Amino acid sequence: MKNLLRTTLTAAAALVATQVGAFAQQIYLNELYISHSGTDLYEFIELKTAPGRSLDNIVVLVVEGDWSSTGNEGTLDRAWDLTGYTVPASGLFVLGTSGLQSGVGAQFTANYNFGTQDRLENGSNTFYLVDAGSPANVAALLAKLNQDVDPDNDGITVIPTLSTILDHCAVVDGGINQVAPNFPDRIYDGAIQLGPEGVGTTAFLPGGVFRGIGAPAPWCADYLDFNEAANALEPRTPGALNSVCPSAVQIVNYCTSGTTTNGCNAVMGYTGLPSLALGAGGFTVNCTSIEGAKTGLIFYSVTGRLDYQWGGSTAFLCVKSPQQRTTTLGTGGIAGACDGSISLDFFDYITTLNPVALGTPFAPGNQAWFQCWFRDPPSPKTTMLSDGLEVTFIP
Repeated sequence: MKNLLRTTLTAAAALVATQVGAFAQQIYLNELYISHSGTDLYEFIELKTAPGRSLDNIVVLVVEGDWSSTGNEGTLDRAWDLTGYTVPASGLFVLGTSGLQSGVGAQFTANYNFGTQDRLENGSNTFYLVDAGSPANVAALLAKLNQDVDPDNDGITVIPTLSTILDHCAVVDGGINQVAPNFPDRIYDGAIQLGPEGVGTTAFLPGGVFRGIGAPAPWCADYLDFNEAANALEPRTPGALNSVCPSAVQIVNYCTSGTTTNGCNAVMGYTGLPSLALGAGGFTVNCTSIEGAKTGLIFYSVTGRLDYQWGGSTAFLCVKSPQQRTTTLGTGGIAGACDGSISLDFFDYITTLNPVALGTPFAPGNQAWFQCWFRDPPSPKTTMLSDGLEVTFIP
């Protein structure tokens, strides 16, 4: 019986090890930057997988999706064989243009240089990451370049007969919304649709697409834009951790700020993003418009909102007990003016200054409710409160 149990446990451990190893070797399309203002010099396709993974027999493919009267849709436009390459320590492998290393903003030297410019067509396309399994199948795929891989026009290509599809997605423009007598653009082999931006047939192709923080997270509903200024909230990140999906951020002001002796109404705010992956410096909670030359602090709860009048003042206690007080600070500013402020680097606070603080360790989906307390001697309770700030943490 003991031998049977030992054998069963050994087999179970081997199965778990195999599953963990298989998960670690999964490989994904992680970020694509297709088009930007001016000549497309900074295009790239980023893959994510385990560091050190061999890319032998791995091929990246692009199939034309733009419908045309000449039947160009279904053509295999691009095929890049990654045999001989290995994924670097970052776990991110970038196919990109030579100009990517001198681009405005995110500069990076591609691991696989696929040309100088205009390597990714500005139209509807399906992008594939496949494992051909053998050099012979790699050669067979490459032989299909510039040929129709969907000859019977049923949306199913010959690609699955020559390889295993590891990941694929279709990035589309307004052509996907075409109606008779024209035909809509095509998406192949059941790929997820990303885009277009806008409505109708004039909708734009996204400048790029990305997974929030990186695979295996899903693709963001927010798209990379055509210029760096517009990418402020979701900058392209070749070879580095992906941006957070801006639409995933849930931060809400609530409750009523009290009016101080000098007519100040303190307001809670923030900078950065409440992404747990960012760490110290990534998310700062602040309180502004406090009376100058006073002292105060930011405190928080993890149990919810409250709306309880603060003595006989105009302020309300906005967070439930128990509460975590942070460090008392000077507000700065000028006495009698509303130019004081207090800020809290929250991730630094919970990881370095007070790693056993209320709510730690935080996980994606957890919430915290913040408020600011500060001195105001002439008021009924000799202190005053800001409004509240509700924050939901993301990966």
